[in-house]
Amino acid sequence: MTKHSPSKVTDGRTLTGGIGERRLRVEDRPLLTGSASFVDDLPFQDGLEVAFVRSPVAHGRLVDAGVDAARGLPGVEAILVAEDLDLGPLVPPNDNPSVAPPPQPVLAHGKVRFAGEPIALILAADRYLAEDARDAIYPEIDDLEPQIDPLAAIEDGAPQIHDDTPNLAVEFTRDEGEVDAAMEAADVVVERTFRTPRHSGLPIETRAVLARPAGEGVEIFTSSQAPHSVREVVSEILGMEPGRVRVATPDVGGGFGVKAHAYPEEVALAAAALRLGRPLKWVEDRAENLAASTQARAQELRVRAGMTSDGDLLAMDADMVCDQGAYGAYPHGVSLEAMTTSGMLPGPYKLRNYRVRVRTALTNKSPLGAYRGVGFVVAAFVHERVVEVLAREAGLDPAEVRRRNLLAPEDFPYTSITHQPYDNGDYRKALALALERVGHDRLGELRAQEEERGRRLGFGLACYVEPTGMNSKVFKMRGMIGIAGVDGAHVSMDADGLVRVWTTTPSIGQGSDTTLAQVAAQALGTAADSIRIERSDTAAAELRGTGTFASRSAVSTGGAITEACAELRDRLLSDAADRLEASPGDLLIRDSQIHVAGSPGSYVEISELAGADPDRYRLSATHDPQQAVYPYATHACAVSVDSETGEVEILRYVVAEDCGTIINPLVVEGQVHGATAQGVGGALLEAHDYDEAGQLRTASLLDYMVPTAADVPHVDLIHMELPSPATSTGVKGVGEGGTIAPAPAIANAVGDALGVEFNHFPITPEQVRRAAGGREWES
Repeated sequence: MTKHSPSKVTDGRTLTGGIGERRLRVEDRPLLTGSASFVDDLPFQDGLEVAFVRSPVAHGRLVDAGVDAARGLPGVEAILVAEDLDLGPLVPPNDNPSVAPPPQPVLAHGKVRFAGEPIALILAADRYLAEDARDAIYPEIDDLEPQIDPLAAIEDGAPQIHDDTPNLAVEFTRDEGEVDAAMEAADVVVERTFRTPRHSGLPIETRAVLARPAGEGVEIFTSSQAPHSVREVVSEILGMEPGRVRVATPDVGGGFGVKAHAYPEEVALAAAALRLGRPLKWVEDRAENLAASTQARAQELRVRAGMTSDGDLLAMDADMVCDQGAYGAYPHGVSLEAMTTSGMLPGPYKLRNYRVRVRTALTNKSPLGAYRGVGFVVAAFVHERVVEVLAREAGLDPAEVRRRNLLAPEDFPYTSITHQPYDNGDYRKALALALERVGHDRLGELRAQEEERGRRLGFGLACYVEPTGMNSKVFKMRGMIGIAGVDGAHVSMDADGLVRVWTTTPSIGQGSDTTLAQVAAQALGTAADSIRIERSDTAAAELRGTGTFASRSAVSTGGAITEACAELRDRLLSDAADRLEASPGDLLIRDSQIHVAGSPGSYVEISELAGADPDRYRLSATHDPQQAVYPYATHACAVSVDSETGEVEILRYVVAEDCGTIINPLVVEGQVHGATAQGVGGALLEAHDYDEAGQLRTASLLDYMVPTAADVPHVDLIHMELPSPATSTGVKGVGEGGTIAPAPAIANAVGDALGVEFNHFPITPEQVRRAAGGREWES
C-alpha cells in the first residue's frame, strides 16, 4: 500500500482523510472524463429495448390495449399486456388503520387511472423501432369522469377511482395541548390558506432498468436509490426467493427521492426478461419522467394561529389536504406527505398547543412520492409564513418574534408537541448569524439604493428544523412496515490491504463514495485512499437496508460502516499482536502497517494479515439509529423586485446551518448549494399544471421551468457544527436542508418589498406584477 502523510492522529491512529478533512470527491474524475458507467452504458448482448404504451387519458375503462396493430412491425419481437404477464399489483405495506393504500397494477388492466400509466411494453431490436411501434398503437378506452380537484374527490358522492379503495386514502386528527383555550387567550389571531403545487425531482439521468435472466433467477441493474426495496417487490410479485433476484445499481445520475421507490416498470422488465429469456433495457425519456415518475408537494392547508401582543406563539390549528394522485409509491404508500408535513408544522418553535386534521385524496394524476425535503418544504413554508403574518399583524419585527419563540440551547433535549425528539442545537445563534451576515442592520441603505434604480427591496427570513436518519421505530409508528429503517454495510479486505465496502445506500451523486470512505478510515485507523466504496448490490452480502433517502446515509450507513470497521480493526490488531508478541493496546496502525508503539522496527504489513486468512476480514453490520437527528438552519435573503416586469432578483442569500459533525466540508457545501438551487427553483419557477381532463400541461421542459445558473444566487454559507449526542460520530443529515427554506424566505422577502402576502408558490412574474398593481390573482 502507498504511504501517506498523516493529517491527524487520534488514539494512536495516523489518519489521512478521516472525518473533518476537506477532500476532493473521488466520484468526480470518472464523471468528468466519461468513464462512469450508468445503466445505459452496461453491456447488452442479444438484448431488446423496451418502450411502454401509456394511457393517453386520466380515467377510463380499458376496453382493448390496441397492440395488435403493431405486432408485425419491423424489429418488434413481442408486445406484452397485463394478461400476458399475469402479475399481482404493487401494494405498499402499511398497518396504520388511518391509511388505505390502493394496489397499483404492473400494467393497467380493466381501468386506467392517470395519463401516463403503463398499459403494455413493446420489445424491439432498438428503442427507435419500439417507439415507432408504440406510435402505431391506439388503446380503446371508454372515458370516465376524472377526479382532478382533491377536495372534490373526497366529497360524498364523488366518482371513485378504485373499486375497493375510497378516494379518501388517509384521514386522522392530531390534537395536542389546549388549542381552543389558547386561541381564546390570544391577542392576535390570523387565518390563511396556503397552497403548494406539484413538483418533479428531475434527476439528470432519468429512470433506467436493465433486466436479464441469470441461472434460476433474474438480475436487475437499475438507477435506483433503494435496490433492496426493488428486490423485495420483484421477488414478491414474481413469486421467487429473494436470493434469486439480484438488484445492483451502477452509477446513478441523481435521484432526489424520485428513485427512492420501486416502480411497475422494474417489475415488468424483470418478468418480461424471464418470459423471453433475453436481456431487456428501458431508459425513461424526459416526457415519461415528467408524466409517470412520482411528483411531490401538492398540498392545501387552512391554518389558524394565535399569538400574544408581545410575540409569544400560543396555538396553531390546521386542516390539510394532500393530492396523492392515483396510487401510493412503493414502499412509502399514500401517507408520506401527510405524515411528514403534519409532524413538522410546529417547526423549531416552542409551540405547545397544536391541532391538525389530515386528509389525503386520491386523484387521477401521477402518484405522489418522495422529493428532496418531502413534507418539510411545505411545513416550513406554512410555519414561516404564519410567523411572518402574525408578526406583521401585531406590528412586531418578524426577526424578533422568531428569536423569542425559537428553542434555546438549554431547552435540549426537547420533545416537540408532535413527539419529535430534537437532539441538540442553538437555533437562536443560527438566526443571529444569518441576520448579521445578510446585513440586516443596513437594510435601510439597501432600500434607498434599490429605489434609485426604480425597484423595491425586500427582506425575508425562514427558520426550520428537520428529522434525518430516521430509524425503524419511526417507520413502524407511521405504519410503513415495508421500510426497514435500518441500513447495512459489508466490509472486505483484499490480499493487498485494500478495504472494499458495500452498503444498502447507493451513491446518487451526493459524494457518499468520498464521505463514507472517510467514515471507514476514521473507524479503521487507515488512510481514506485505502478504502473503496463499491456500488450497491444485493448479491454482495445478505444485507438489510432502507436506501438513500431522508438524509440517512451519514447517520444510518455511517453507523453500520463504523461498527463493521471497528470490528475489522479489532481483528487486525488482535492478529498483529499474536505475530508481534505484543498487547493489542500497544499497537498503532500507520498506513499499510501495524507497529508496536515505541518500536518503529517492529511491525507487520496489513497485507500479510489479509492474505493469510481472507475470510476473517470479511464482515457485515446493520445499524438502526438510536433516534432521528435534527439539523436546522436559518435562511436570510434580500431581493430586488421590478414592479413593471415582475422580475425578482436575489441580491443576497445567506444560510446559517448546523448538520452536526461535518465529515467533509467540501461535500457539505455542495449539498447545501445544490439543495438551495432546487429550493429557489421551487420558490420562483416550478409547478406542474393539469387541465380539467387530467392532461399534464407541463409535459416538457419548455413548460415545466427549472432554474439555470443565471437564476441561482451566490449562497453565503455559515457552518455551526454542534455534534449530535445521538450518533457515534456526531453527524446529522445534510442532503435535504437547502430545499426547505428558500420558498418561505423568498415569499417573505417579495411580500416585504411589495407590502402584500404570497401564501403559495411559485411566485411568478405575472403574480408579482399583479400584486404590485394592487390586483388579485388566482392561486
